[in-house]
Amino acid sequence: MKRSVRLKVLMAAMAMVCGLSACTSTGTQTTAYSSTQPQNNRSDAQIYMFRGGFNGVFSTGITDMATELRRRGVPAQDLSWAASNVSLDKIRKSVAANPQAGPIILAGHSLGASSVIGMARKLTREDIEVDLVIVFDPLGSTRVPKGVRKLINFKASGKRSNPGGFAPGPGVNGEIVNVDMRNLPDLDKSSHWNIVNQAALQRRVIREIESEYARFKRRVS
Repeated sequence: MKRSVRLKVLMAAMAMVCGLSACTSTGTQTTAYSSTQPQNNRSDAQIYMFRGGFNGVFSTGITDMATELRRRGVPAQDLSWAASNVSLDKIRKSVAANPQAGPIILAGHSLGASSVIGMARKLTREDIEVDLVIVFDPLGSTRVPKGVRKLINFKASGKRSNPGGFAPGPGVNGEIVNVDMRNLPDLDKSSHWNIVNQAALQRRVIREIESEYARFKRRVS
């Protein structure tokens, strides 16, 4: 079985397992949110980081990054990919109550990556700008919608000759960064399953989100 076909089969199995387990987050909570999530109010940033399938067992690095960001004062939330619709409604309500609510930062691994791409597309169609989107080995690539200020794609699987980069959609003037992890000396052992657990990648992502959070605060102050 070719690698791309095998990956699709695995992803379908992941979605099935998540559906059977209700895709709850780790811990004792029965909802999609973990027990450590801060509650949003009108002035809070909208920073959502989504784990992938199999109830997030291969995406523990997402929680590690969100935990470190919160330790640094950046109110990031780590969730199951299945919480994307609930999170989307929260963002809409926050922006409706306060047009300066933000920054809006979305990150996700595997099925979580697919979730944030879908969220970004829906938000930008409603003229809600998304400040930063970070995807970790998404299941496919697409055109970035107008209204996304920056997208970073960290890819770790697929053909090296065709790593699956994102391209700008009509009218897009934001920044698009496609990174093939296997071409980086300290991250060349990355795979779909371990990508978000790589310490060097975690440091880079934390810097990106922390910097965007600080830039947004300066921009609206």
